[in-house]
Amino acid sequence: HTAYRRQRQMCIRDSHTTIIIDRRTGPAVCRRRRNKEGDMDEREEMTVEVMYGSKTKQAYELIKQKILMLEYAPGQPLRELELSEQLSMSRTPIRAAIERLVADCFVDETAGKRTVVSGVSVDSFVELYEIREAMETLCVSLAAYAWQDHSQIDAARDLVDRQFELATQTPVDSQAVQAVDREFHRALAHLSGNRLLERETVWIYDLCLRYIFYSMHMNWSARIAQEHRDILGAIERRDSQLAQAHVRNHLSKVKDAVLMGLAKGFDPSVELRNAREGYTIRPHSE
Repeated sequence: HTAYRRQRQMCIRDSHTTIIIDRRTGPAVCRRRRNKEGDMDEREEMTVEVMYGSKTKQAYELIKQKILMLEYAPGQPLRELELSEQLSMSRTPIRAAIERLVADCFVDETAGKRTVVSGVSVDSFVELYEIREAMETLCVSLAAYAWQDHSQIDAARDLVDRQFELATQTPVDSQAVQAVDREFHRALAHLSGNRLLERETVWIYDLCLRYIFYSMHMNWSARIAQEHRDILGAIERRDSQLAQAHVRNHLSKVKDAVLMGLAKGFDPSVELRNAREGYTIRPHSE
């Protein structure tokens, strides 16, 4: 047997079987088929048995969503038994989901093998911001030349219109705002035409999402929607340089607002929660 590790993937293989453990998809077994004579098929056809079941994927998404929406606060312990009871699942898929969340940096594993929701800090946010700015700038740069179907532009414009609609509500539902924001930035990544870039951009966005709530010490939803409209307009006109400038300007404002919220000690997990109405953004008084 030989084994090798990559940044997000480990493979253990012999001449008959390859076991792949990937950060994105979980474990899978790939077996080479034998021909009628019992020899390995020269075409090296592979069959794949995915070991990560639907229950694990479901548990992963449910726990991740609660982390991103601050229902599980930064630093909060994640105990298999409690999660099993909350999600009405056995501990096996819960355990597998937590392992994947650790690999994806949403959960930390302490020295005592305890798992806790990853913390938030200025240093971590700045590192994520630098990566996000570089990736999203590349996304819109490619998108300005790569988009072909105008229906993709129209779909992204529908998301912007939805953002303007949400911005007029009182109070503004920040969960809904962030859900549409995520879809818009995912649409930008999709317009790039680069599937790998799209996948990694969405992952980095998700790691940034909790921090974005810290910018909500003021209601600036309408301004964000307008900035999104400007970005999309530049892409539609195939103006790569202008699209990049709009993205940098937009993300710079997000960065400043998040850092201000962190400096003020603003706690969105407390200040944006309302027992009756859910998450809200109270209008900012100038």
